[in-house]
Amino acid sequence: MLAIHLTRFGEPEQSLKVVEVPEPPAPAAGQALIQVEYAPLDHHDLLLAQGTYPIRPELPSVIGNEGAGTVLAVGPDVTHVRAGDTVLIPFGTFAWSEQVLAKAAKLTVVDKSIGLDQAAMLGINPTTGGLLVESRDLPAGSWVVQNAANSGVGRSVIAFAEERGLRTINIVRRAALVAELEELGADIVLVGSPDVARRVRSIIGDEPVLLGLDGISGEATSLLLDVLTEGALLVVYGYMSGEPFTPDQDVLKAKSITTAEFWMYQDEYLPRHPALSAESARLVAEGKLTMPSAPIYPAKDFAEALAYLRKHGKVLLDFNRHRTLPHGQGRAA
Repeated sequence: MLAIHLTRFGEPEQSLKVVEVPEPPAPAAGQALIQVEYAPLDHHDLLLAQGTYPIRPELPSVIGNEGAGTVLAVGPDVTHVRAGDTVLIPFGTFAWSEQVLAKAAKLTVVDKSIGLDQAAMLGINPTTGGLLVESRDLPAGSWVVQNAANSGVGRSVIAFAEERGLRTINIVRRAALVAELEELGADIVLVGSPDVARRVRSIIGDEPVLLGLDGISGEATSLLLDVLTEGALLVVYGYMSGEPFTPDQDVLKAKSITTAEFWMYQDEYLPRHPALSAESARLVAEGKLTMPSAPIYPAKDFAEALAYLRKHGKVLLDFNRHRTLPHGQGRAA
């Protein structure tokens, strides 16, 4: 069967190879055998390949941090899932292979009304969004401010915050995104500029903003600090700017703002993953959360998919070689 192996830590174009490997054995007790349907290729996968991600598997190894598949068979005493179920590939099981074995207890079954492409993207961004919203215990009606609001994580933050009765202030880079995010449930959407805090205050008055979520870092952090109020928590979870997290220490001290860096696979967060994955699937099924679409490439065309990612962003790898892709898919438009 086809798989994608990381052969050494380094540049992905040289270190990631499409290979043929033996099929997994029949599932043992507590296991499920899964046909991987789609698995994203995203920038965090490249960080793992380069050796800069906290996870470093023994090589050569299949990698791929998330995906969705169909259960082919289950081992003895497995009742949580059954053959034919659509499931999310869990943390600890790398997804870039036609078939994988996983612990059945870790699997999240998703409703078949959810497209397999949408399901494949539920493992990281929505779970991250849910965990970020839970970074601080806030009463209903509280304000949360975030940048990178149009990203997969940002959209998930909007959905999870709304579910918990929280209100969001969303900073974006383009005016064209304002109406789109408002339709998704965002309360305030503003294009980032030096006067963003003044514009926020013109809308919410003196109400406190006690949680900030930073997916960009660098200079973009300063806009969040301007909006946050006394005693707030600022959580950095991404570095889309390519710049380090260097908040102004004078502002932090003056406002008594606490900062924290976030990684979803910290031990303290792992117990929440299954519940948040299930909630993410429910939100998608109910139309309350939609993940940004991504082009689909057959996994055998990995080199082309990687080239697309480098230029444009996330791609879905199709590991079901028996599937016929709709006309126009499998290549960037």
